[in-house]
Amino acid sequence: MKVLKIVGAIFCALMTLGGAMSALSPVEGSSPGESLILTLVFLVLFILLIRSILSEQKKKDEGIKSSADQYALAVKAEADQYAAKIRADAKEYYSEQKQLGEKYYQSKVDEANQYREKASSEIAELQSQLAALRSDALVELTQIDAYSGSTSDELKNQLALLKVRQDTAIREGSAVEVTASSATQRQINTQAKQLLRCFNAECSNIVGAITAKNADSSRSKMRRSFDALNKIFVSDHVQISEEYFSLKLEELTLVYGYMVKLEEEKEQKKAIREQMVEEEKVRREIEREKQKIEKEELQFSNEVKKLMSYMQKAKDNVERQLYLDKIKELENKLSALQADKENVLQREQNTRAGFVYIISNIGSFGERVFKIGMTRRLEPMDRIAELSSASVPFPFDVHAMIFSEDAPGLEAVLHQHFEQNRVNKANPRKEFFRVDLDEIKKTVLENHNATVKFVDIPDAVEYRETLKMEQSTQ
Repeated sequence: MKVLKIVGAIFCALMTLGGAMSALSPVEGSSPGESLILTLVFLVLFILLIRSILSEQKKKDEGIKSSADQYALAVKAEADQYAAKIRADAKEYYSEQKQLGEKYYQSKVDEANQYREKASSEIAELQSQLAALRSDALVELTQIDAYSGSTSDELKNQLALLKVRQDTAIREGSAVEVTASSATQRQINTQAKQLLRCFNAECSNIVGAITAKNADSSRSKMRRSFDALNKIFVSDHVQISEEYFSLKLEELTLVYGYMVKLEEEKEQKKAIREQMVEEEKVRREIEREKQKIEKEELQFSNEVKKLMSYMQKAKDNVERQLYLDKIKELENKLSALQADKENVLQREQNTRAGFVYIISNIGSFGERVFKIGMTRRLEPMDRIAELSSASVPFPFDVHAMIFSEDAPGLEAVLHQHFEQNRVNKANPRKEFFRVDLDEIKKTVLENHNATVKFVDIPDAVEYRETLKMEQSTQ
């Protein structure tokens, strides 16, 4: 519109100018042809001017359009950037809210899990207590004391009979209880076999691993296995019966009792062998003593005969008296030998005569620990020397050596009196007692032998020398 107004103004100006020129031409003597030319010239100039104006306007329009396009692009870019920022902010906000939601959800899940675990633990504890109450009667059957009077062979036979009872229970169907009738017999049999297979396998592992250390826990473990498998198979409508479970508990007890008996019998055989060795040593010692006495008797008798022969050949009373004194000395020795011989023969005939010894080893076992034992050796210190062998770091010290016509009986009485003071209460063959020496002394002097002498303070030479050497190096 602006361009049209400019063009119109220029056109009017030129028309005015042309009219004026036409009006002046006659006055100035110009011809019509000159006027026309002049008009054409003005017209051409006018057209050129118009074209120039239009061209300039076109450039301006293109510049405006380019500026508008650039502005539009800038605005679009800014808008895109703003939109991207909004989208990023929205995405970040969404991510934060999602994380917060997930954390909140996880916290609630954790709380629920903790509550469930706590509840499960409480339920398990209650179930365990219930199972313990239910199995009190069964556990009573598993006490090892029930088989204390049986031998290992008898327990082995009982185990064989128990296996037969278990097989009978499985064959007759009393090992597994059916809790529903909706399933088919084939399905029931399949699940029952699987349940028995699992339970028998776990019981075999428990029985095979039983020791004195885990005997009680093994029974509890078998009960837990029984309850767990029954819980798993409850949906299959089959359960291990309490009757079959009691048979497995009995098997566990019998196996443990069998192991204990084997160990006890092993210890008994060892004790018998040791006793036989000791008796053989006593027999050889007595035999050697008899041979020694008999040899000395023969020597003294021969010497007496010689001296008698010499005395008869003596020429004076002085010489004869010398032989007589020597003969009397030898006869006294023969009398002593005869007494020793009678004592040895008496010891040989009386297999219960011997010495009860009270010994200690403070370097090896500490103070207030005493061994109360018995030996039939003619020389009891030989037995003490054997006990002080390489099996202990220091030799034993003797506090008392008590001779008795019934040494095993005296030993048994002292062991029974101090039974509660045994160091090893599981193995009665271990003859060590933790007790004051004054108590042992009082029991012996008042009830068994009033003349025995006690050594209150042991020498413990090697132990005390060791202490001195250790102190000197510090």
